[in-house]
Amino acid sequence: MTPENVGHNKAKDALIKKLAHDFLNPTLLDEALHHSSMAGRSNERLEFLGDRVLGLVISEALMTKYPEADEGELAKRLGVLVSRHSCSQIAQQYNMAAPLIRDEHNENIMLSDNVMANLCEAIIAALYLDGGLEVASSFILKAWTPMLDDMTNVPTNPKSDLQEYASREGLGAPSYKLIDKTGPDHAPIITVEVSLDNGLRLSAKAGSKKKAEIEAARSLLEKLLTGIVETS
Repeated sequence: MTPENVGHNKAKDALIKKLAHDFLNPTLLDEALHHSSMAGRSNERLEFLGDRVLGLVISEALMTKYPEADEGELAKRLGVLVSRHSCSQIAQQYNMAAPLIRDEHNENIMLSDNVMANLCEAIIAALYLDGGLEVASSFILKAWTPMLDDMTNVPTNPKSDLQEYASREGLGAPSYKLIDKTGPDHAPIITVEVSLDNGLRLSAKAGSKKKAEIEAARSLLEKLLTGIVETS
């Protein structure tokens, strides 16, 4: 066994311990840990399923936590909790990328929010397929409870916030453009760029055009507020 394999196995064992689930079918976790840059199997199909499982569990948790909230408030809270950024944060907290199998020689493969979020959702799907909704739900609620508890106020809409900020600062109206669409139809990766009339721009990736627009708006607004921006 090579040093690389030893390191991978140790990282995977550490992840399994953090997930608190012994897989009856270890190949499910192996599939979740295969990035799409690798030939053969990848975690894209699992990411597709994990996104839905995560949405279901968090939706139920929100309805329980906020019994008086209407659909609009629940949707705003859900959007933040299942966003690329939130999933990426969980992946980082659990060090999910340590055993990730990817093409180390491809400079385009980076541990971006999108890659990390896909990995997190793929692992959720592996938990679901191996142990059922109870196992997946147990992990999701444990991992996401701090975020749920910290969300005291109703989140705002990143696209609306960006539009209001840009209008107030005289930066022009945000414009959204579809840049790229890759991956299979069942698990697409959509890249959208948001730009302002004065040349400020930023792109983001997600599993749908709507989600990509929200992520792009959120990221550009953060950069505007911190003074770190790109111009064309």
